[in-house]
Amino acid sequence: MKTQQAGLDVEALRKQFPALSQTLRGKRLVYLDNACTALKSEAVESRVRQFYRFLGACGGKRSTHLLSQEVEAEVKEARQTAAEFLGAESANEIVFTSGTTEAANLVARAFPYEADRREVIITDLEHNAVFLPFYEAAQRGEIELKICRTKDARVDPAAMARLVSEKTALVAVTHASNVAGGVQPVAEICRLAHARGARVFDDAQYVSSHRENVHATQADFCAFSSHKVAGPFGLGVLFGKEQELNRLRHYKVGGGSVKSISWKGEGLPEVRYLDAPMRFEAGVANFGAFGGLTAALRWLRAIPVAALRAHISSLVERACEGIAKVPTIKLVGRPEDLAQGSLVSFYSTHPDFSTTDFNLYLNHELEDRFVAVRAGEHCAHLLHQSLGIPATVRASFFAYNTLEEVDLLVDALKSYVKEACE
Repeated sequence: MKTQQAGLDVEALRKQFPALSQTLRGKRLVYLDNACTALKSEAVESRVRQFYRFLGACGGKRSTHLLSQEVEAEVKEARQTAAEFLGAESANEIVFTSGTTEAANLVARAFPYEADRREVIITDLEHNAVFLPFYEAAQRGEIELKICRTKDARVDPAAMARLVSEKTALVAVTHASNVAGGVQPVAEICRLAHARGARVFDDAQYVSSHRENVHATQADFCAFSSHKVAGPFGLGVLFGKEQELNRLRHYKVGGGSVKSISWKGEGLPEVRYLDAPMRFEAGVANFGAFGGLTAALRWLRAIPVAALRAHISSLVERACEGIAKVPTIKLVGRPEDLAQGSLVSFYSTHPDFSTTDFNLYLNHELEDRFVAVRAGEHCAHLLHQSLGIPATVRASFFAYNTLEEVDLLVDALKSYVKEACE
């Protein structure tokens, strides 16, 4: 197998991910579902295992014994690593959440909307994790929600500019659609939003194959999930400019978020909350995941960004080239746009093509391999309706994928189309 691609020693990278060498029901894995979740490396597994074996205590500055101090050191290390990964100015700009879903809910619920500035603009590209929190806020009457419709699944800054006004409080935009791939002009959207006094929330379905730099984009908030970057489940990162975080209202309160509680006369006690990030991290955290996130981010940062982009772009280009030659199969998006991202989605114009059946075919009908992709609406119902496509098949790539794996997917697609559609 040829695994020296685009300047990366892919074979060496693959050896660090045990799942890639396993056999399930007599078949070897071809993993092309990285936009959902990236596989876990031995380094991540080791950090998580070491935590539960030797630490396993509570951090969060609650206890002060030596074991708790070691746990808190894990949290501090992860916070600093995440800040460096995103280009944040300070570790105080990193809030830990359970994932991007909680981060979006936090921003939607805690943002300080004002009577004359309560509009929120999102795009029809957004994952339900971002759309639904703002939709529910609109249903409660807290905000007025506007949706910027895209053309060919690309945000037109001019169309966005026509929507942003002096009444706009927040613009939420994905840096990379989890269906349409490519990248969106987030930096330009930030500039036009800031010119009208609005803030921007960037959900980064982007970080596994690019280097999100919040200093460069000037996004006010940015979120990603640990499992998207080959880290543990149940942990996410919300970046917020420090002054913006401290403007947010309370979202989730409880132990670890309070500076003091004291009696004031005969009325209710006075509560003083900590500044960000601690006031957003109430409760006992998923402490066992922090070391794993640190290991995942350091592993990803160690790969030269130019080589990573060249490698993943070569995979996307190979997929586009092969898929475009299969009868009745259509790509979502233009190949030149898709090459900037890390995934390819496609569908068929033939009535006998079934995304569900093709997914089953990839799992059960290949001789000695099974191919893991995603089939359906990918939690992006708005975009599929905007495109007029009921469902798509998505292949998404990470540093450990190879051109041979792309070819195997394309060959399987050709075989399925020949059997089902001819």
